[in-house]
Amino acid sequence: MQNFDVIIVGAGHNGLATGALLAKRGMRVLVLEKNRYVGGMAGTREILSGCRNDVGASLLFPLARGLAEELELERYGVELLDLPIMSCSVAEPGDPPLVFYANPLRMALGIWRQFGTKALLGFARLVAFSRYPARVIARYEACTKPRDIEELIAEAPNARVREQLELTFRGSAMDLIDRFFPDKERHRPLRAQLAFAAVQSTYKGPHTPGSAFCLIYTLSPNDAGGLMKRVRGGMGSLSEALQRSFEDKGGEVRLGASVSRILIDEGRAVGVEMRGGEEIRARVVVSNLDKPATLLRLVGEEHLSSETIERVRGIEQVGAYVHLLFKLSALPRFGPPLEHLNADPGTRFNLGLFTHPDELQKSYEACVRGELPRNPPAALQIPTVVDPTLAPEGFHLGTTYGFYFPCEAPKQARGKLRDEMAERIIDRIEAVYPGFRELIVDSAVFSSDHFAAMQGATGGDFTHGMIHPEQMLGGRTLVPGSSHQTPIENLFLCGASCHPGPGVTFLPGYGCAAEVGDAMQPAEAS
Repeated sequence: MQNFDVIIVGAGHNGLATGALLAKRGMRVLVLEKNRYVGGMAGTREILSGCRNDVGASLLFPLARGLAEELELERYGVELLDLPIMSCSVAEPGDPPLVFYANPLRMALGIWRQFGTKALLGFARLVAFSRYPARVIARYEACTKPRDIEELIAEAPNARVREQLELTFRGSAMDLIDRFFPDKERHRPLRAQLAFAAVQSTYKGPHTPGSAFCLIYTLSPNDAGGLMKRVRGGMGSLSEALQRSFEDKGGEVRLGASVSRILIDEGRAVGVEMRGGEEIRARVVVSNLDKPATLLRLVGEEHLSSETIERVRGIEQVGAYVHLLFKLSALPRFGPPLEHLNADPGTRFNLGLFTHPDELQKSYEACVRGELPRNPPAALQIPTVVDPTLAPEGFHLGTTYGFYFPCEAPKQARGKLRDEMAERIIDRIEAVYPGFRELIVDSAVFSSDHFAAMQGATGGDFTHGMIHPEQMLGGRTLVPGSSHQTPIENLFLCGASCHPGPGVTFLPGYGCAAEVGDAMQPAEAS
């Protein structure tokens, strides 16, 4: 029987970050991963012939101040790629495109030219409105202790701020969008973009109460500055660098190592049992999986209180999306009336295919009924625009997420629905990039069922708990005052199910390493 200070279940980016930081403190740490590659849903592997395909996440979020240095990302070979053009979105035929530039002055000038002074003022007012709610959400702050929503509202310094918090936590995205961008015709592309931003990590429509929170969460600024970036070689390169860092510090990663259960002795986690029956002991067990996968599947309800079981079962985790991968024989080109965008290949890095908010709401309602949306909103990223190393010479990669897939339809119907939704998404791409189908030389289509099976994500939910206000901040904790402790002593969580939530920020892993290190300090001192 082997003994470690810490066992981490799952080699996702947060699990590896937790491991590297604890190993740096001199602890003996073992990371167990059931797949044959690291990174989980921030991994990269060959799915299409000769390509490095991102399995899930494709962009690195702005990092908290000092975090890249503490994780030693540059030392271990991580190369970040700037994105001068973050995205180019198309709403309805005939509407002007919405191009998001990294340069704020160029972005502001573009909005003013295309949509007018009122649109530019609307953005300024929305940013001003978001400032205080974003501060209390603390999406990009390390090691913050999440508070309950009701407490935050009660402690608002004045009536204006209280109204902002009430709207953020209880209102719909359209309450905000209608306030700041009321012109449904002139502002349609802006309204479409913001409405999609408000629902992409939820199981709501833009008119549904609670959807305002995700919009503010998405718009939250990072005080350390910066924008989202690509990682050369794909997101898996980031996880592979963390693995090298971790192993250089004495840590051990075992791939193809599936954990069947977490061992509990007198209410304390004492290790894990592997699928083959081997037991490995540790002073602390950390899970990079979500709460239901960790507590209901690996721990078992017999070790949990009825209150904990009810709370974990009540977490809404829904993967209402399909993921399409394409190997393309050439870079697609915009057709009329958008052909002027072809002058800069950067406009084709990230194509948003959204629609007006009312149609988006109808798509959500169709999904709930078990039906396919008529015009599924989708985003097509072509990462080879900025990183040609991902595909063989002369080829390009496309990776697309389409939303409001009816993932709660009967299981026997979901395969056919998945393939039909993929065709509808390709039709939408074809309308903007004529001839796109002819460029496809290889492809793959996955639904959230695949992510549930491959990554152990409950419901295929990459957020580990949708970005609904009642599931964020204090609603993401299981033990008061802790972002990572579970009701089982010496069992911690380090993944996106913890505050401050999803996105490749490393903050859940960083915070968990701090909590575990503090919890083990008395034993170290003795």
